[in-house]
Amino acid sequence: MPQLTAWSDANRSQGWKPVRVVTETADGPIGAQVLVQRLRPGPWSRGYAARGPVAERYSRAALEAFTDELRREASRLRLTHVVVDPEIARGDPAGDAFAVLGWQRQGHIQINQTRVVDLTLSEERLWGDLRSSARWSVNKSRRGGVTVEEAGPGALAEFTELYEETAGRVEAWNRMEYGEVFRAFHRRDAATLLLARDESGSAIAGLILLRCGPRIVERYGASSKAGLRARANYLVKWEAIRRCRERGFTLYDLWGTHEPGVAEFKSGFGGEERFYDGAFRLVTSRAGWFALGSVRRVRSYLRNHGRGGRSGTNGEDTVS
Repeated sequence: MPQLTAWSDANRSQGWKPVRVVTETADGPIGAQVLVQRLRPGPWSRGYAARGPVAERYSRAALEAFTDELRREASRLRLTHVVVDPEIARGDPAGDAFAVLGWQRQGHIQINQTRVVDLTLSEERLWGDLRSSARWSVNKSRRGGVTVEEAGPGALAEFTELYEETAGRVEAWNRMEYGEVFRAFHRRDAATLLLARDESGSAIAGLILLRCGPRIVERYGASSKAGLRARANYLVKWEAIRRCRERGFTLYDLWGTHEPGVAEFKSGFGGEERFYDGAFRLVTSRAGWFALGSVRRVRSYLRNHGRGGRSGTNGEDTVS
């Protein structure tokens, strides 16, 4: 999903510009949408490929060809370093191949643990795969008069209220993130906002779903206290799974089960747990990397001595 053009559209306001790095190999094509951001002061930029590179096969030869192509592009763009966060399974030999080719492990930036539901199964099978407590909660919500509707961008304000109640105080950048992501994908007919409403018509739970080929990604979710009492969070998730199956999608990605409470809730909807290997960093300019390190040290010194004001984000390898 972060490798789609809509993702780069959503991040343009943060100063990220997309560059495609693709090469053909004997094991098939391999490539990534690399988002590039200028680092100031100085002439350098950094690159980040969330969930990239994408390949038919992550062989040593394919990764070597991609790394060589990336180094050439990085030289042209004056990149200090590039971070990738591919969707390769934990323990996959590709992780070791990255290390041999000069990449350094970075922990994880995108989620590294999720649950994926196979939507090629029948609805009866999917319903049966739900934990009994989850089925009870879905039925309780229905009996309580909760309904689920598809909403457009005009309903983002209602989702924001739910999200703020769910997460406590939501920083302005986070509100902008899911709003811009939803609008960017919605313009390409690749986003759905589902809202669960009580009998009075009030929104009490919601999900933002993003389309990535045959896969649906449940990127953001929220529920009010009233929604939790009414089990609307269960109903809206089941409806999302059921409707996506009806529309021909093959996978439903619950997007993140690394937090214990969230993991327990999402495990009630069946599916397969997946673990990813994490991120890798490639320094593409020693001079630029040294300069970036010097700037970071100066900023850290000024912050620690009360002269730096608020900290910036130029030293962080994250994007939306």
